[in-house]
Amino acid sequence: MRQVRREKAHITFYNTAIMHRRSPGLAAWWSAAFPGFGHIYLGCYIKGYFLIIWEFIVNLNSNLNMAIIYAFTGRFELSATIIDTRWLLMYCPMYIFGIWGSYRLSLEFNKVARISRNGLLNISPQVFNGMGANILDKRLPYITIIWSMLMPGIGHIYITRLVTGLIIMVAWVTAVYFSGFLPAFHLTLIGDFSRVAASTNPQWLLFLPSLYCFTLFDSYSHCVEYNKLFDQEQAQFLESEYQDGSFKMPI
Repeated sequence: MRQVRREKAHITFYNTAIMHRRSPGLAAWWSAAFPGFGHIYLGCYIKGYFLIIWEFIVNLNSNLNMAIIYAFTGRFELSATIIDTRWLLMYCPMYIFGIWGSYRLSLEFNKVARISRNGLLNISPQVFNGMGANILDKRLPYITIIWSMLMPGIGHIYITRLVTGLIIMVAWVTAVYFSGFLPAFHLTLIGDFSRVAASTNPQWLLFLPSLYCFTLFDSYSHCVEYNKLFDQEQAQFLESEYQDGSFKMPI
């Protein structure tokens, strides 16, 4: 297969990476919602995983989420008292870097995506080895959403983003367990509302909305891009193998 200067996609048994246009604003937004998510959205997985681990460690030790809850409920004195500035002052530079870094990278990636948009794909639509298999095929985006809603991480596994799915699943299970979300959900279902607040840990509970929403968005958006990649690869194959070289595409 002809070599190309800039790869548009790369397929392994555990992931399919695609260079396509992404929104800089969305990258910055997800980094602001939860450090690391913006980089995962861009495909910079190692940076993203590192920032996620950093977020859990420093946020929990600084009591930042509790301080946010107190501030939003008007208890500003408690918010100032509970915060640990030794950890918070370390948190701020990395938080800002996550937003700035994801925004800057998205601009650079968009330039490369624009250059390689009409180029040839230099990929194999299937990868097999002793560790697993990955086949470039069409998947249903709404199925990805359903699995991600039932259990964050499964939607990523469905589209063969195994490492990201595993990291998200571990983060979700950890946050759900320590937040007391499931016992609180059970108490809500049986109508025992008086015990709901006491059974939850707000410090961990505040992680859940960002984790859940990003999982839905990321799995869905990547599924859509994988389907576009499948169409392009299939069209390129049919053109090279079956189309007459003298045939001119209609304008």
